[in-house]
Amino acid sequence: MIKKVFLDSDIILDVATGRTPFVEHSKSVLASIENGQFVGYISSNSVTNIYYILRKISTSTKAKIFIEQLLKYIMVLPVTHEAIIEALKLDFSDFEDAVQHQCALANQCECIITRNGEDYKKSKLNVYNPEEFLALLGK
Repeated sequence: MIKKVFLDSDIILDVATGRTPFVEHSKSVLASIENGQFVGYISSNSVTNIYYILRKISTSTKAKIFIEQLLKYIMVLPVTHEAIIEALKLDFSDFEDAVQHQCALANQCECIITRNGEDYKKSKLNVYNPEEFLALLGK
């Protein structure tokens, strides 16, 4: 049974922005975390990226409120010096995704949930899109 999942920021942004057709599956993943089925994690740099995007499409106040609500049930993992060094060694097409991967790996997350699975094809962790992950849960 999976206990620790790492969420790519696209999953959070699907919910925050109501991105169709992705919002429903992403919302179900977050609801499963909120209901205590497993623990969800994001990286510290994801928090600032989420804020930046939400502030641009809305307001700073609304972005902060969303993040404040999110942090009631999502844990934030630090991006360490070591994670950056290790990410630089990886052959990922996107450096930010390499950093996310190393952050998840260093903190014993069991999988990564993202809609950008292609960017994580060299991951040492299992990678699922929200629909695949929900199917694993029998939802």
